Amino acid sequence: MGARLAGKVALITGGGGGIGEATAQLFWEEGAQVAIVDNNADDVYAAGRGIDPTGERMLALAADLAKEPEAARVVRETLARFGRLDVLANVAGVRTPQGTIVEIPQESWDYCIGVNLMAVVYCSKHAIPEMARNGGGSIVNISSSNAWIPRPGWTPYDATKAAVLALSQDMACDHAAQNIRVNAICPGPTLTRFHIRNRARNRGMAYEQAQAEMRAEPVTNFMRRRADPRELAYAILFLACDESSFVTGTTFRIDGGLPLWDPTPESQDRIPSPPGLAR
Repeated sequence: MGARLAGKVALITGGGGGIGEATAQLFWEEGAQVAIVDNNADDVYAAGRGIDPTGERMLALAADLAKEPEAARVVRETLARFGRLDVLANVAGVRTPQGTIVEIPQESWDYCIGVNLMAVVYCSKHAIPEMARNGGGSIVNISSSNAWIPRPGWTPYDATKAAVLALSQDMACDHAAQNIRVNAICPGPTLTRFHIRNRARNRGMAYEQAQAEMRAEPVTNFMRRRADPRELAYAILFLACDESSFVTGTTFRIDGGLPLWDPTPESQDRIPSPPGLAR
């Protein structure tokens, strides 16, 4: 147990699993009072109980943050429970079915924009005045390395994550005078429960088998593996706590070197695999 966030109140979206849950766990370990929110009620309540069975420093909420009234309610309930708000981590995100802009239907665009972009806007809009009343705070937005690395078929997701980067920089500029710092994290491939469940379902295998398979297979980055969600959580923790008091408007790539990767076979052969990982 640490104390890097002692006395702080943090609101974490997407807290029902993956990076959001790992961040909530780490924040709680570092002394924060934590509110987590997710659109999946079962997942977010289970995550809350798993992190803090007593509920003394934990509040779990179910909400659709793509709707502004829901985002406003979540901020209000956090304040009602803990009395203040110091940190907002906008982690929640969704992907849509793959396709080009010719193929993707309007409802997929609306869904992706709503969760990946507008939820960040709405939560920040209602959190910022409360942070300002406390003398400042920190907002950490989760983008993606694919905000600038193109790939076929993921246009809505990648476009909305690129928008989060521009939004974060403008927010940092607009609210620096209120001592509110805004930064972004760009994860690369990350091994979350969501991805493991998808692999297990799509290939008809047990969860444990899919997890082991995904841990073993090499990935096209320098580290040749996927990140553990807690590795992302530590970066979010740094930006949330006072250790990063002079950091704002910045984007942190936490992706094992993914943007620097040269996919040609000749280049791959020059990069050694980590010990114990076969190519």
